[in-house]
Amino acid sequence: MTGLTPSCDLAFPLVSVVMPAYNAGPYIEQAIRSVLEQDYPNIELIVVDDGSKDGTPEAVEALFGDRVRVLRQKNGGPAAARNLGIRASNGTLLAFLDADDVWLPGKLQAQVSYMLAHPDIGLVYGKFLRWESIADGSFLPPPPPEGDGPGLVEAHSGWIYRELLFDNIVHIITALVRKTVLESVAGLDESLRTGEDYDLWLRVSRQTKASKLNQTLAYYRVHAQSTTQVPRPENNEYRVLRRTLDRYGLAGPDGVAADGDAVRRRLFQMCFSHGYFHYWQGSSVVAQAAFREALNHRISSPKACIYWLLAWVKRMRLGSSDA
Repeated sequence: MTGLTPSCDLAFPLVSVVMPAYNAGPYIEQAIRSVLEQDYPNIELIVVDDGSKDGTPEAVEALFGDRVRVLRQKNGGPAAARNLGIRASNGTLLAFLDADDVWLPGKLQAQVSYMLAHPDIGLVYGKFLRWESIADGSFLPPPPPEGDGPGLVEAHSGWIYRELLFDNIVHIITALVRKTVLESVAGLDESLRTGEDYDLWLRVSRQTKASKLNQTLAYYRVHAQSTTQVPRPENNEYRVLRRTLDRYGLAGPDGVAADGDAVRRRLFQMCFSHGYFHYWQGSSVVAQAAFREALNHRISSPKACIYWLLAWVKRMRLGSSDA
């Protein structure tokens, strides 16, 4: 995979793939093989170990030798790991894959070909499929892609800032981005342990147009340790969106503005969903605060009022045991 060396080769620009890894022993070999077995010939793979305690970096070195560069850091979260990989990279194009996810064959070839044909596009991404574990925590073979075809998903291509206000439509494991674009936004915000990719794409969307290929490019593995399955006190995507709106407002670089009422409904739903998740699986203290914040965006919402009251009752009943 590293047979071509010059990143200046215009036909095959070097793609640096950054893979953050934390205690990724059960999955990382499959993730790495999905990169090294791509049919694109000019790749460097950088695995950034984020303070693993399960021997992840040693296992990678033993299995793959110099086919993979392994960097180590104290545990600092995925944003810090990705930034370290970006700084160490030699490629003109950057791609990302988490250590428990998998790329489909042909991902990079399709994306690089598109970028070479469209020099005005700074970000190319695509579709992904969730790969759910079964009851015992193991994984059956992933589902086959359906509905793929030529061309782009036009609704999610172009200046996508407005679309990003309503959803993080760019899954980082499907993205290929020019290094110059990442440098223009100073990489990822290391103060964020979650939501860091959403923040990145919002800032990137102010700098460049993007294209979404109508092609499934990756499998996102969902298991008990997945970030989205663990209740966290901070509502970082909400924090990111509020900060972005304060900085840039509703209009994208193309001058087209999002509907203000729709954005307020989005903010309400982000708070309500955070509270609902915590009410059933996390902290009633966090849930009550989230429902209160939701009411700031829609004071007349009966369901937010009811759940705020239910969270308060649950908090009083559990007392300090529900911090």
